[in-house]
Amino acid sequence: MKLSTMRRIDYWVGIPACWVVTGIVRVGEWLRRRPSGPDTPRHVLFIELSEMGSTILASAAIQRVRERYPAVAPCFTILEKNAPSLRLLGMFAEDDIFTIRDTSLLTFAIDFVRFMRRARTRRIDTVIDLELFSRVSSLLCLLSGARTRVGFHNYQGEGLYRGEHLTHRVHYNPYHQMSQNFLALIAALDADPREIPAPKQVIPVEPPAVRLGVNPDSFEYVRRELAQRYPIGPSHRLVVINHDAGSLLPIRSWPVERFAELARRLIAHDPSLVVVLMGIAEAQRPAQRITAAVGDPRCIDFVGRTRTLDDVIQLFHQSHLLITNDSGPAHFASLTPIKSITLFGPETPVLYGPLGANAVHLFANLACSPCLSALNHRQSPCTDNKCLQVIGVDEVFAAACRLLEARETAA
Repeated sequence: MKLSTMRRIDYWVGIPACWVVTGIVRVGEWLRRRPSGPDTPRHVLFIELSEMGSTILASAAIQRVRERYPAVAPCFTILEKNAPSLRLLGMFAEDDIFTIRDTSLLTFAIDFVRFMRRARTRRIDTVIDLELFSRVSSLLCLLSGARTRVGFHNYQGEGLYRGEHLTHRVHYNPYHQMSQNFLALIAALDADPREIPAPKQVIPVEPPAVRLGVNPDSFEYVRRELAQRYPIGPSHRLVVINHDAGSLLPIRSWPVERFAELARRLIAHDPSLVVVLMGIAEAQRPAQRITAAVGDPRCIDFVGRTRTLDDVIQLFHQSHLLITNDSGPAHFASLTPIKSITLFGPETPVLYGPLGANAVHLFANLACSPCLSALNHRQSPCTDNKCLQVIGVDEVFAAACRLLEARETAA
């Protein structure tokens, strides 16, 4: 389904559905006249459907659950198309990953039913909803049968309604990094549900809970594929450019012409540098425009050559620097030693900046930016992303040179 279709379903179907189930839950709680959740989680389910990069930011929260409740074997629900990012972390067995297809309304509905059956078979007692005010994930919380339901709540805020059936209502803080917000959901499990807004404690920023090493087979495959496009020797240094932010939110893309100019300047600046253009198949056309504009064999079109996300990780292991739009690869890079530059505009690095000492974020901080947020379900009226256009090639080139020199000095 198109993103716009999913948003309409979430609004027109999700709001009345959440209103109805809220009434059902309240009647049920009144009849039981007892606390709605167990003291200690036994079977925990995470829900994070729509963001590949967010699974990386949530890894510290997942690890926190494992540390606090060693007897728990958590499971995870995610859209099938985004599941590779979860598998990449290696934190869940395949049987613990519940996928939902969004290829059509019919498959979506079928997988909703499958989800309910699997969750109840697993006797899920605690659900941690990592989504930001999604009605779909809110309904999944209830369909799971869990008595403890933790998620973000709008409290006195207008809009963003998704029912009143959470047992632990966590304040979403737009001034804190998303990894902190996710950790707040875990902290709320130990808080008194009557204490609002929750949780009332300091939560530090924590880096991703995993680091991904070298996979020899995948590493060698990537090395061979690169060698077919340019004779890379020991003295060469690879700069990877992720020039396409994807079709779902194209507003996050820096102009292709800027990437071409940046590649030209990097190649001219240092004869040891080889620029590698990465991406999925839909990034092919802009990659061809960049290579044609650069006109140098040291600018390699590598779009579509990585078979899996593990190949992407192995590409990063062989490279010195990543320059990327705000998208999943920026977060995947944080799992490796590669240095990175991420270009932000419609969204803010305060919330979504990749974590770690090797990550640099460039953000112009215009008055209208960020315009994508939880408050508008990441929909913006903007058709002219000046917030990215004002980030000049000079600024990105200077940051790239600093990082490359710093790595060379450290080596």
